[in-house]
This record gives sequence, structure tokens and C-alpha cells, in this order.
Amino acid sequence: MTDPHYPELTATDSLASLLCQKLGETDITLRVVPYQESIENPSVAPDEQSVLLKYSRWNVTFANTERSIYLTCSEDRRLFTCHCSEYEIPRARLQTSHLEEVAHLFRLWVLEQMDSADLAHARGVGSVQVFPRISAHKVVDEQWAKYDTHLADDPLGLNLLDFYQVAKATPELRQLFPFTSMWNLCFSRCTHYPFTRDCPHVRAKEKFKSHAVVPGYYEVFLRERYLGEGPAVIAARIVVRYLPRNCGPALLCTETNFQYFSEPL
Repeated sequence: MTDPHYPELTATDSLASLLCQKLGETDITLRVVPYQESIENPSVAPDEQSVLLKYSRWNVTFANTERSIYLTCSEDRRLFTCHCSEYEIPRARLQTSHLEEVAHLFRLWVLEQMDSADLAHARGVGSVQVFPRISAHKVVDEQWAKYDTHLADDPLGLNLLDFYQVAKATPELRQLFPFTSMWNLCFSRCTHYPFTRDCPHVRAKEKFKSHAVVPGYYEVFLRERYLGEGPAVIAARIVVRYLPRNCGPALLCTETNFQYFSEPL
């Protein structure tokens, strides 16, 4: 059955095959694999010599070691949305109804490595929304500011509020990127997901039988390893004690690329 918004996508044609047609001859090796194959086989990954095109029927990712485009199709109208990232950091977005523009964007962003600021003025790709570059320091500041209200306004977040306030006043922790996971307060040495997992995390202490929260008392873990417990000030000291050696400010990157950067982008 033909989709009214995407008549070229039949039961046998995938978005990937159509994009390959639009790309035509390109001076690059294009490795095309289904998403499921890339999930089942972790060795399927972008490299410096080729571009990996991962696809399902309605989603496509172009990626090499530095750049990627994640493409989705809207269900209620004909609209392709392209998310352009550099080292997994979002840099620009394009929305268009023309596959030709998607293919041209691929050439400019992934193959020609065009700067994101120049995409806004590039011919043949329509209106591109370019995200302003931001420092890692500002990303960290904004995240801490978000939790000022986020924890106070959430009943479960209130259990972490005392520790959060102490952590925010502790320089070694304030320089890291805070985030919550299953109502643990965690710290990352990078600013974007996937986060680093080498810093301790903290959760509110619960009574053994009733599971009632012990106010102002916290347990500290590094992954599944128990490190200690105590009031907020003590818990913060335990976290600092077990931070990675030479732990500095969070970097503007993901865990995937953390090892490649010695200073913020």
C-alpha cells in the first residue's frame, strides 16, 4: 500500500535506497546496513574511510567518525527532519519535503565537512536552523540552574535537595555535569548523553523494612559498588574522594568521544 505522503516509498522501497539514488555518484564508500544489524553487531561502526548509512523504513542515519545526520519522516504530512551533529553534539536542523535537499545536505555536512554556520547560507538545502555554539561551562551552568527548580518542584526530587545544595557549593562537583537517573544524583565529565560513568552517584537512604526515606541522609555508589553513606556534607566528601584522578571540568562532548578531547570544544 502506497503512503499518501510518501508515494515513492512502497512496500519494497526503503528510504535508504531512495536516498542512495538521489546521492548518485559520490567519491566515498557508503556502507548500508539495517539498524537491527548494527545493534546486533557492534563492530559495524563508522570509520575514516567510509560513511555508514543505517536505516529502517522511516529513519536513516548517515555517520562517519566526526559528523552525522539523523533523518526522520513525519507520519501526518510529508516532512523530512534532519538533525546534524558533530561528535554527537547537535549543530543544525533541516526540515524539508524534498529528498534532493536531504541528499545535498548529506554531501555538505558529512562529506564536505561544511561549518554549521555556513549551512544557513548554502544553496540547495532550504532553510537550515543553526544552533549557536556554546561553551561546556555554560552547558554545565544551565544544567545546575535547571535542577534548582526541578528538584524542589518534584516530590521525589526533594529527597535529593539537601545533597544537591551541598554538591553545588563543592567546587570539585560543581564543575561536573549533574543529571538524575532513577532518582540518583549523578555526575558526568561530559555534557551530552551518553554520559561518562566513572563518577560516583548518590541516592537518598531508605529504611530497611518500610523503605521510608531517611531525611538528609545519603548513600554513595560507583556503579554497583557501595562507597559509604552519611549526611549531605559527608556524602559529598565521599563523592569527591572517589572522583577519577585528575578529574577536571566537564567537556563539551559525549562519553563516546571523551577520550579524544583534552579541553572543551
